[in-house]
Amino acid sequence: MKYFSLLAFLTLFILPATSLAQKITVEEVLAKHLESIGVKQKRDNIKNQIASANVRFKLKGSVNAIDGKAVLVSSGNKNIWGMLLSSNDYPQDRFGFDGKDVRVGFVRPGTYSILGTFILSYKELLREGLLGGTLFSSWALNHTEAIKPKLSYDGTKKIDGNDTHVIDYNIRGGSDLSIKMYFETKTFRHVRTEYNRVIAARQGSTIDSSAGQSPDRYKLIEDFSDFQNVSGLTVPRKYTIFYSFSGSSSIRVANSPYRELELVFEITNFVTNQDIDPGSFDIDSK
Repeated sequence: MKYFSLLAFLTLFILPATSLAQKITVEEVLAKHLESIGVKQKRDNIKNQIASANVRFKLKGSVNAIDGKAVLVSSGNKNIWGMLLSSNDYPQDRFGFDGKDVRVGFVRPGTYSILGTFILSYKELLREGLLGGTLFSSWALNHTEAIKPKLSYDGTKKIDGNDTHVIDYNIRGGSDLSIKMYFETKTFRHVRTEYNRVIAARQGSTIDSSAGQSPDRYKLIEDFSDFQNVSGLTVPRKYTIFYSFSGSSSIRVANSPYRELELVFEITNFVTNQDIDPGSFDIDSK
């Protein structure tokens, strides 16, 4: 009897919960996520978004962080990032998508930042509207009918102690990046995107040199938290970018065998539907 009682308990309580978790679809996650940003009428009326922020940059191995100001501007599928930082080595950073091309500015003459170099290698981050999430009107999930990514449900995972739905995002036409998005199961807010690429180790000229090779691993993580409702839209007030590279690639090892950086944005102001000069999205390399 005890066995059958336990079996009945499992059937009534545990199995239905598992079944419900499995039944949710990508379409449902996407719809509930968009609702978490704002009602459809409000979202449809958004022409542009502007977020101002305090930003802090830190490179692994550096004792001091670099502080600065940032502005994140978007209109339709266009987006631009501008940062001014209190450092002679890293005084500024600019990158964006003007509707046709992804462009990245130099931080100093002839030099791109680590993040800018990564974006130049993976322009889909800005072209698809992935980087920056709901802080931008160009957010990829606002325009899935236009960009047509392949989305698939990948179960649940805990992020910072909270259950999330995991969505695999595959760019139409293909990409070298593996992209996973995470949405809180309770609120369906977008709280993380992870981008990964692994390049197999190259074979050396000898057995010994081959043994010393390791795969090149690129990882970029975006975290979003401290959500607030502004002008009818729910957006994060804290946004973090974490980037790391590890491997034995001779080009990258010339700089450092392992690179990590972190950018933390604290949003200080968020407005919508402002008058924006169309030329604001033009970036040169100077």
